[in-house]
Amino acid sequence: MIKYVVIRTLALACVFVFGLDAQTLANITGRVHDRTGAVLSGVRITLKNSETGLTREVRSDNDGYFASSAMAAGRYEVRAELDRFRPLVQRGLVLTVGETRTVDLVLELGAMDQEVTVVGVAPTVNTNTSELSYLVEESVIRELPLNGRNYTDLALLQPGVLPYPHRDGGSAVAHGLGMSINGQDPRSNVYLLDGTPLNDFTNGPAGSAAGTVLGTETVREFRVETNAYSAEFGRNSGGQINALTKSGSNELHGSAYYFHRNDNFDARNFFDPAKRPEFKRNQYGVTAGGPIRRDRTFFFIGHEGLREVLGRTLSSEVPDLDARRGIIGGVTYTIDPLIRPYLNEYPVPNGPSRGTGIALYTFGFNQRLTQDFGQARVDHILNDRHQLFVRYTYDGADQRLPTDYPQFPRDFLSRNQFITANLTQTLSERTLNNVRLGFSRTRIGQDVESNTTEALTPFVAGRGMIGNIDVGGLLRFGPQGSVNLRLVQNVYGAEDGLVMERGKHRIKTGFLIERYQDNMVNPTFSLGQYTFNDLASFLQNRPARFLGLTPTGALDRYWRFTLMALYLQDDFKVHPRLTVNAGLRYEFTTTPIDIYGRDSALPNLMDRAPTLGQLYQNPTYKNLSPRVGAAWDVFGTGRTAIR
Repeated sequence: MIKYVVIRTLALACVFVFGLDAQTLANITGRVHDRTGAVLSGVRITLKNSETGLTREVRSDNDGYFASSAMAAGRYEVRAELDRFRPLVQRGLVLTVGETRTVDLVLELGAMDQEVTVVGVAPTVNTNTSELSYLVEESVIRELPLNGRNYTDLALLQPGVLPYPHRDGGSAVAHGLGMSINGQDPRSNVYLLDGTPLNDFTNGPAGSAAGTVLGTETVREFRVETNAYSAEFGRNSGGQINALTKSGSNELHGSAYYFHRNDNFDARNFFDPAKRPEFKRNQYGVTAGGPIRRDRTFFFIGHEGLREVLGRTLSSEVPDLDARRGIIGGVTYTIDPLIRPYLNEYPVPNGPSRGTGIALYTFGFNQRLTQDFGQARVDHILNDRHQLFVRYTYDGADQRLPTDYPQFPRDFLSRNQFITANLTQTLSERTLNNVRLGFSRTRIGQDVESNTTEALTPFVAGRGMIGNIDVGGLLRFGPQGSVNLRLVQNVYGAEDGLVMERGKHRIKTGFLIERYQDNMVNPTFSLGQYTFNDLASFLQNRPARFLGLTPTGALDRYWRFTLMALYLQDDFKVHPRLTVNAGLRYEFTTTPIDIYGRDSALPNLMDRAPTLGQLYQNPTYKNLSPRVGAAWDVFGTGRTAIR
């Protein structure tokens, strides 16, 4: 029955040409009246993009309403004309990503050659939609200081958005800025660039191994949707960070920048040696944008690089000199000969004793970071009814980080690529269609070294290096569990949406299909891990447990699944001051299946062998999400709203 409903709904969506996704576009709505307040119908309203020269015409209906949907973000000029009235020209109207802007026009009686010009538009609050969202506009991105120039840091300025520490410590390690929006898990957020998802294999934040998102000079603006957003948004239940890239215009613009920081003006850390650790950061970039063919084709390109060396002083615990001879708290233990080589690998303490055979060890480490970001976008106006753009983004980074002991440094790496192609079609004065194709490839990984002075016997035959040793009272000794980790995700996506202005209704319908390829090489625990209750147990070689994988264990998986979504949204102008927003989204994913059929589990812990194949029923076929809200312009001035 469910499959029948899905097929039928898809067929209905196809009847609508393809179903719109207005995530990256904006809308204009309003009324036209004269000085007495009488509404004016049949007014010709011309909307002109001041940056590209693209124009669109609409007319006011019998109630004086007009609307134009799926407008590109940017600066516009609005011109209203009607016989026996002076033409009205309003300049400086700025549309932003995902915005519905209300503009009321007042015409005066007079000759057609007596034009009335208004420069600038008074800011208003949102009186059209019920969602809770916040815009980080271009001037904020450009002018506010950003340490590291990570534009997603600006999302933390919005109410209800807080940084969320990663497992490795801090909120910006390995993947990017982790954030919790309205208390949601940071992996429940959706990151969009021109409508294309940026989430990686772990569904983590957009970012790189550098823990940052470059490209500040290539992002026009972004909106943080935190709650009650419309049915065109989905995938996850958290916030939606919706960024829009810059495009070229009829004027040639460019920028070049260079930032440098070093340790000359830094204070000495309490644990630092007499000479401060080294710190050098060089961040540089260049952008350029302009016309390829005036009023027709435009380009925008940008590159940014980051090079950093950060000296760090780290503290750890090691067996003290007495423990290295088998003496702990005055008690002498016989050191097992098999343990001696591993005990000798612990660094000799250079700090005070902690008691119970443990002392402090401090060492220095130069943390290195390399990142390169590049982006290119081309916009082309085929004609007044068809506009196309294509964008390619590359972000690659490597970061060398310490562990708790100097023998086991690790390297995080990432190679991310994103492509978007978008076609906007004006089917009629009140009907628009938007088609988007997207490709996202995220690749993250970790490599760990084992630079021991002796050739230690691996814990698992054939693995090439020792595993981890957990001793009660000491930090973990050995390489990280996820040595040579690789997580690659390819997402092929297609979206289509339709916007129809029908009287007091703005109806949006659309569909989305995304094909996911998740490829994983995850050697966690493949090197083995011994756990000892305390230092005395370690010296005597009395482990509490061992955790590891067999030498022949398969460490790779290749999952495939598909996400599909259909939505219908109606923004209904019940009254000039009251808008009701109602929508419905149906979204499901197929069950992820390993292409080699190696999915397995132990449904019963006493089973002698794992169970292969699908282990659960897919619950997402019942994912229906209704959306209902309202926006009320309390005094009709556009300055006070209840949503």
